Amino acid sequence: MHFYESSIITTKDGLQCQVYGNEHPSSSILVKPKYIPTTAVESSALAYRFIMGRKMNRLNMWADKEELRAYITRFREAYPNYVYTSPVHDQNRLFFSIPIDKIERIYFPRRGFKELMSMPPASLDQYLLRVFSFSQFLLQSGLRIKDFGITYSTLMGHYNPAISDINIVVYGKENFWKLMSYLERATHPLLHWKTDEEWLVFHKKRNRFSISGEKEFLHSMKRRKTEGYFEGSLFVIFAAEKEEEVWFKWGEEKYTSLGPAVVEGTVVDNFSSVVRPGCYQISNALVREGKEKVPVTKIVFYSRDYCMLAFPGEKMEASGMLEKVNQENGEFYYRVVVGYFDAYLDERREKEYIKLIF
Repeated sequence: MHFYESSIITTKDGLQCQVYGNEHPSSSILVKPKYIPTTAVESSALAYRFIMGRKMNRLNMWADKEELRAYITRFREAYPNYVYTSPVHDQNRLFFSIPIDKIERIYFPRRGFKELMSMPPASLDQYLLRVFSFSQFLLQSGLRIKDFGITYSTLMGHYNPAISDINIVVYGKENFWKLMSYLERATHPLLHWKTDEEWLVFHKKRNRFSISGEKEFLHSMKRRKTEGYFEGSLFVIFAAEKEEEVWFKWGEEKYTSLGPAVVEGTVVDNFSSVVRPGCYQISNALVREGKEKVPVTKIVFYSRDYCMLAFPGEKMEASGMLEKVNQENGEFYYRVVVGYFDAYLDERREKEYIKLIF
C-alpha cells in the first residue's frame, strides 16, 4: 500500500500520528505516534500538550531511556492494536501502525497546501502569511502547487504563531532534488541559512555530539538546504516518494538480523537518501565490527538526521543492525539499518550512527 510520508492521521482512540515512510502493509499504515492522550497511558518524562480539548503526551524517542522504555511497555498494553508485528522482520523489531478500521480522519499535506495557497492573503494571520510567502518563494523553483504539502501543526491548525516551524513536504524525489538545486542559488531578503553557531546548538542535542566533531558536522549540515529561517521562523523541508519512485516494496523482501555491526564504504548512489526510510548504496564495504564479514551494499536509516549526509564518491561509516535481505526472486544482499524504533530502548540508541569519513 502506498500512503505518503508526513500525512497526519487522527484515530478513533484519540491519537494523532504521523505517517512514517511511503510503503506500508496491506492492513495498516506505519506511523509514529506524535500526540497520545494521557487517559490510558501517561509519563511526566514526555512533554505535555493541550490539543483539541485533550491533555496529550508528545512522544519523544530521546526522552530518558528508562522512562521511555516503561512508557512504551504501558503503551503496548493500552494500545495493542497500534503495535505492528512485521512478518518480514525479526519479531523484536518495533513498528507502530494504525489499523485501517481505527482511522478517524486523514489530514493530507498536499490538499492543505492547495487550500492555503488559494486563501486571500488578507485573511491569513501572521504565521500563515509567513508560510504563504515562503511557499511563493519555493514555487519560483518551477515546481507546481501539487508538488508541495504542509504538515504538522500548520496542517492541523494548532500551531503557535510565535514558535511553530514551517514544515514543507515535497512530493517526488526528482522534485526534491530540483528544489535543492534551486535553493543552492536562490536568495530572498527574508531567507537566511543557519549559521555555524545555530548548527552547533543543533549538534549538542540528542547524540550528535558523540558521533562527529564540530568541523565534520558543520561540513555535512551546511551543504544541505533543507533547513533554514524565513522571516525568523525555522523551516524544514521533507521529501515523500511517489509510488513509482520507491526504492523497495513492502513485503517483497524478508530481513534477518545478524547482530550489531560497524561498516564503512564508498557511496555509489544517494538519490534515495532524502526520504524515510532512506538509503545509501555503497561499494567496497568493509565490516569493521560484527560477527559476519559480508558484502554490505546498502546503508538504511529511519532518522532524518542522516538525509543527504553523503554524496557519490564520498566514504561513510555506519553503526547499526546488520541484516541479510532475501528477495522474492531468490537473490539476497546485506544491509546495515540505523534507527529502528526498538534501537531507542536499549544501548543501541547511543551506539548507532552514520557519519562521513574524511
